[in-house]
Amino acid sequence: MQIRKISKGDVRGFIDCYVEIWESLKGILPEEYVNDQIEKASGNIFQDDLLSKTSDPVSIFLVAEVGTETIGLAWGNIRKYGSSWLSFLGVSPDHRRKGVGKSLLTRFIEESKKKGSRKIRLDTDPRLIPALKLYENMGFIPEGITKNPYGLELIIYGKVIE
Repeated sequence: MQIRKISKGDVRGFIDCYVEIWESLKGILPEEYVNDQIEKASGNIFQDDLLSKTSDPVSIFLVAEVGTETIGLAWGNIRKYGSSWLSFLGVSPDHRRKGVGKSLLTRFIEESKKKGSRKIRLDTDPRLIPALKLYENMGFIPEGITKNPYGLELIIYGKVIE
């Protein structure tokens, strides 16, 4: 398995993996929310946005690969005042529980640190138990609760990086 920064040639595989991850969340997260994420990812706006961010210096887009297959994703950005935001971390269903998520998160932390970040924050749905365990095992601490635009309560996590 290899973890690396995304390139423009990875966009199709990135989107395919993203959709596969969201498809696997049907029955765990609300159907409307999951379907909207899949629909957005299938449109040209998502692809164009992704292409533009591959060269954006404040963005961090990572892919996990086995051979030429994209099996996991992480993305986020550097925010003001020395912090990073992890917007998405996911692994395709056939490759879960094999350390892919941990490897992606470790690399995201490294890339954030290289760009001057001193803290990483994220939010996640409390129904995603494996994600909660990963974040907590990697030293992230619950900092509060927020709601997303769909009204879902999400746990905010943070980790100071040194």
